[in-house]
Amino acid sequence: MKKAQASVFNHQYKKERKDDFTPFEIYLKHSNAMEISSKRLRKILLELKGDPLKILDVGSNDGSFLIKSLPKGKKVEIIFLEPSKNPFEKLVKNTKQNKEWKCINQTFEDFYQNSKEKYDVVLASHLYHFPREKYQELLSQLASLLKDSGTLIWIERGIDDITDLKRRFLRILLPSLYPQDWVPRNYKRALEILKEKEGNTELVLNNSVLRFPSVSKSNDAIVIVEFFFSIEWGSMPKSIQEEILEYLDERNGVLQQEEGIIIYKKNNGE
Repeated sequence: MKKAQASVFNHQYKKERKDDFTPFEIYLKHSNAMEISSKRLRKILLELKGDPLKILDVGSNDGSFLIKSLPKGKKVEIIFLEPSKNPFEKLVKNTKQNKEWKCINQTFEDFYQNSKEKYDVVLASHLYHFPREKYQELLSQLASLLKDSGTLIWIERGIDDITDLKRRFLRILLPSLYPQDWVPRNYKRALEILKEKEGNTELVLNNSVLRFPSVSKSNDAIVIVEFFFSIEWGSMPKSIQEEILEYLDERNGVLQQEEGIIIYKKNNGE
């Protein structure tokens, strides 16, 4: 039987050619997740105090998510932290017009070792390159970068149709990496950790829709599957490809998505 091959790390944010869309950008074309998430984040930021509001965006990608989420008229100073070369280059272009914004091409680990600043807001959205077993340490480090009245905003996928899709097929395609008891990561572990910390923790859920286009009309559906699986479509057995397409057809190409936004407000003197 043909064996599936995991694709190159971080391929989701790379373009094959200059004018191509990245797999992540193709996903965004067919989902309203970013629009809904941006509206929610804008409302959260609007209610926070700070003039200017000093924000650290960890894992910024190209910066578009936070930029779209900024409330109009609110003064902000932003540190965008992005370790990967491709999205960082676009991040620099997206932020060059604002002198109050700084872009750093560095891992969080390296940044944290040398950081002396404290922030009103630390934003950590979909940090999938951090394994769950390191969440305890990571969340403690993120919280330590807050001012005494600061807020940590952690955003992560919930349990939804994408969860079901990944569980159903990844355990078949790569059983050595995804055993039968494997569950895709979601916000619940981070929520447990932050609730144990001194401070106030709130969970807000976003619901959105991903609409897979017809395979007969474009390759976007295949690219989106590759985006979620990190497996090259051509390396999958033909029978599994057909099962995936049948799975999508049974749902008319529509998958429901859930996202958890955890708002952790640090107590004075923590």
